[in-house]
Amino acid sequence: MSSPNINILLNPIPEVRAALSSNAFGISSSRIIEETSFPITAEDVESVKRESSSSGVTSTRVVGRMQIRLLSEEGTIGVKLDRSGWTLESADESSSMRAKIDTTYESLETLLIDISPAYVKAMNDEIWKRFGIEKGDSGDHVEDVAAQTGHTQETDI
Repeated sequence: MSSPNINILLNPIPEVRAALSSNAFGISSSRIIEETSFPITAEDVESVKRESSSSGVTSTRVVGRMQIRLLSEEGTIGVKLDRSGWTLESADESSSMRAKIDTTYESLETLLIDISPAYVKAMNDEIWKRFGIEKGDSGDHVEDVAAQTGHTQETDI
């Protein structure tokens, strides 16, 4: 039986890749910053597993870092994933984004929803597309995600 205190986040890179892939519709580009992420090698992963097993908690050394270029010229952000969650580490454009540096979120999606109106718009467009609903035809069929999250969005109608 495994200890309930052991966090499954032993290697954040696959989780980072999956999150970037599932949110790709709402970002311009991204890259994992391997030189400041850990673990990278199979030996590193084994080291983290041993450390986590002996201590009962995920090592503070475990971190995945990425750089994300947002849509609509919103700028570039730096994000890290560690045992605390997804943390905005840097932002190069708006002061409203810079004010959220060091804020930690439970998912990359919630981070992007909070800081990027263009992401929220792209997410709405993706939802409409998945349900086969045209943008102008959404009416009562699709509730606006921005309204659900308390964020406003600009439309290009």
